[in-house]
Amino acid sequence: MKKSFFATTFSICLLLLVSCSSQPKPEALIGTYTFELLQKMDTLSQEEFNSHFITLKELREFAKDTTVEATFRKAVTNVSQETHNIRLQQAYEMITESGKRFNIDWSAITFREYPYTERDESGVTFQDGFVAFDYDGKKFVTKIVSLHFNNEQRLFNLSNIEPVRKQ
Repeated sequence: MKKSFFATTFSICLLLLVSCSSQPKPEALIGTYTFELLQKMDTLSQEEFNSHFITLKELREFAKDTTVEATFRKAVTNVSQETHNIRLQQAYEMITESGKRFNIDWSAITFREYPYTERDESGVTFQDGFVAFDYDGKKFVTKIVSLHFNNEQRLFNLSNIEPVRKQ
């Protein structure tokens, strides 16, 4: 009886240890989140796409409530909702166009990795990274920028899809 209890306890502890160590770091979740966004690009409307990004209202709240430098605060305050929407529209159109140009079936892409670095600028810690994915034997990347807001990493910018030259 003691042996079976010990074996069961050991198995549970080992399972917990393995499952905890295989979890991605919270700051790496934005890479997975962005990849999942890309997987839906064939069926995603502009409005749905926009909902995956930090809003201008949230950015202004972030700038107000955080110890950021005046340059960042001023830049966020001076941007209009129209300009913010245009930037999101351009990102949406670039991703959509990339999909057409490279004949990507977004639902069939596979996640490869999300390498990233952090940089401090104007009192804000940005996370710069690349979501790398494969499609039809080819490798692609897209650059993303995110920042920490309300206890989670939020998507700030998403760049054009590019093929990886060295495969």
